[in-house]
Amino acid sequence: MIIFSRRLSYDDYGKFQSVWMYTNIVNVLINFGLSAIILSTNLDFLFSFIRKNRKRLSIFYLLLWLCSLTGFFFFAKNFHTSLKLLLVVFIIIQNASTVFETLLIKRKGEKISFFINLFYSILFLGWHLYILFTNYSLFYLIAGICILSLFKLIVMIFVPHQEEVKQEILQEKHFLKHWTFLGLNDVVGVISKWIDKAFLLYLLTAADFAIFFNGSFEIPLFGLLISVTGSFLLIEISHHLHQHNKITRLFSENFMVLSAIVFPTFFFLFFFKSELFSFVFKNKYNASLPIFAISIFILPVRINNYSSVLQCFSEGKKILWGSLLDIFFAVILMLILYPVMQTKGIALAVVISTWCQVIYYLWHSAKLLKTSVFQLVPFQKLLIRFIAILLLYLLLFFLISHFELKIKLVIAALFTIIIIAAFIFPYLKFFQIKKGIKV
Repeated sequence: MIIFSRRLSYDDYGKFQSVWMYTNIVNVLINFGLSAIILSTNLDFLFSFIRKNRKRLSIFYLLLWLCSLTGFFFFAKNFHTSLKLLLVVFIIIQNASTVFETLLIKRKGEKISFFINLFYSILFLGWHLYILFTNYSLFYLIAGICILSLFKLIVMIFVPHQEEVKQEILQEKHFLKHWTFLGLNDVVGVISKWIDKAFLLYLLTAADFAIFFNGSFEIPLFGLLISVTGSFLLIEISHHLHQHNKITRLFSENFMVLSAIVFPTFFFLFFFKSELFSFVFKNKYNASLPIFAISIFILPVRINNYSSVLQCFSEGKKILWGSLLDIFFAVILMLILYPVMQTKGIALAVVISTWCQVIYYLWHSAKLLKTSVFQLVPFQKLLIRFIAILLLYLLLFFLISHFELKIKLVIAALFTIIIIAAFIFPYLKFFQIKKGIKV
């Protein structure tokens, strides 16, 4: 993203980023909860259910795929016909790859999945750089990624795996309804994630969209953290559905683990955002700074997978209502704030709606586990950690305020790494002690 931002024109960069917005949305639409249901369900039960209901499921997914891919083809903005067709191929390959990777993780193939993705990521980055530094073409870029993704899919299909760790089998009676709610929640969730950019993509030029995107982009680290820890949290909770106290402890501890990384990074980005944009984007995207300053206030709540408890207890309806609540607040606030604050109002609307959704999920998760939100969330510990890190960064900010830009960034980055390491070390030590012990 950084390299492409520097070298591409605003127009080309806006089109490049809109590719990932469209593919993310369509991928979730055609997957419709399948990955989530694989992670949180006994596979023997799931495969048996699919065989018994294969006609209904086949018709539903076929219609879903046709409608989603056709809708993308006719309504996608800024792409010519051949690129749209290529993107349809890429979406199909990517979706199949996601399903087989989820199955691999479910069957305890995390290490194999890691090495496959590491190799794929190196080739993915290499192809991007090759296209960028030779003769840039968005069509050839996507064509190469299609080939790489197909290779990854083939490896995922044929790689050896272990047997799934057995877990409680769900009741078949309400399972299809639960699957439907999970699918709807995934669809609504991806819409809420991209609604600000989708809203503006059709209002702004590609160049203006590029400026908004670089101010409101989600830092990949946090999405990855939530995805990875969320997957393992889902699996762990699904193995202890009747042990509410254990689930409460797992959920609560996840806050402390992720906040050890998220809080220091948030303050680094907040206090040194101007220096970071000047250095990273060579002052090309300074116009994105006001949007970025608002958008990063989502980060303090990005310290857990808030729907994991509801998902494992088949409360798909409540998860869906939470996502709908997010979109409702986002749309209403966008309509109110955009005329007043322009693109900054869109960013603020997303922040407020996200906080509202988090409160909703916490309330219903606590109610389900027959406990209080204060037992589920370690508020006192989180507040102490938040204030302590804030004071440290305030001190650092004033101490190095007169330093040269690059030196200031290096010191701040090293400071952030040290703080994260200090908070994470006790957890690493704990996992080393527990390694090999059956819990």
